[in-house]
Amino acid sequence: MANLDQAILFTSDRFDFASDLPEEDNAGNRLYGRDLAAWLCERLNARGLDAGFFDEDWGWQIGGSVAPGTTYWIGVYCLRDESRPGTTQAPDWGLRLRASKREKWFWRLEKTVKVAVPPAVETAVLEAIEAIGASPRAWEDGPAG
Repeated sequence: MANLDQAILFTSDRFDFASDLPEEDNAGNRLYGRDLAAWLCERLNARGLDAGFFDEDWGWQIGGSVAPGTTYWIGVYCLRDESRPGTTQAPDWGLRLRASKREKWFWRLEKTVKVAVPPAVETAVLEAIEAIGASPRAWEDGPAG
């Protein structure tokens, strides 16, 4: 079976990776990426793609829908080298894209199945990354789906 998830990596200092973070963010884990999630939501919404974001204990999550019954999710991760506190080197940012669809299963029952990331979402994300002068690349060792 083909991998339906996509994982993208890019390097940029455009987003916060060094300030003090609110203690309540990410269930107390205080992870960077809120401003990246907000910025990416703006870009997705500007293209007519429904998008919102919220914090998770592992980072930030963007969610939206592209058609009735079809949703997409983008996990936002800051991959800053924590072994070098105070570093000013631009970090890698990871984005994990996935999508699902509600399908009729049996009579009136429905189930959720994984589907390919909608091309409109993938294109919007890649173009947004390129617009800030970063180069998106495959995230080979990204989080499991």
